[in-house]
Amino acid sequence: MAQNGILKIGVVGAESTGKTWLCEALAAHYHTAWVPEYAREYFNDSDIYNYTLSDLEVIAKTQLELETMHLKHARRFLFCDTTLITLKIWAELEFNTTPPFIAARLDTVTYDHYFLTNNQVPWQQDPLRQNKHSRELLFEMNEAELKRSGIPYSVITGSDAQRLSNAVAVMDARFA
Repeated sequence: MAQNGILKIGVVGAESTGKTWLCEALAAHYHTAWVPEYAREYFNDSDIYNYTLSDLEVIAKTQLELETMHLKHARRFLFCDTTLITLKIWAELEFNTTPPFIAARLDTVTYDHYFLTNNQVPWQQDPLRQNKHSRELLFEMNEAELKRSGIPYSVITGSDAQRLSNAVAVMDARFA
């Protein structure tokens, strides 16, 4: 599944579970690129409580464009902070449906492995986080989607340092 010889690693999980930190730390460890979550940029300085399904489609399209762009600068691995799985879950919870663009690409945009961040880390308030849904519910929905996809995944646990160590151990064992 590697694209241009680069293995794509998706990082998913509930809000405030260290996805961005983990992507950035893994990219630094492996001297490679990572893809930030575009939704943060999209909603920066906006009224996030009035978004639409169209907004989620724009975010999905741009997230995939960013992956393609960062793939050119990656070395061996590309760590992706958030994937279409996150946007699918978000749409289902907010609108009880999945936008056609996201649904059509869920099985065609693939990753070589996923990391699912668990909820052990404390919630960190931030203007873009709504925390409208239980983090446990979000964890379960992410895990169900990962199982449905059939793509191998690992649950990442522990404190920041432990999470990085656990993720590196998985990467080194799986892709040595």
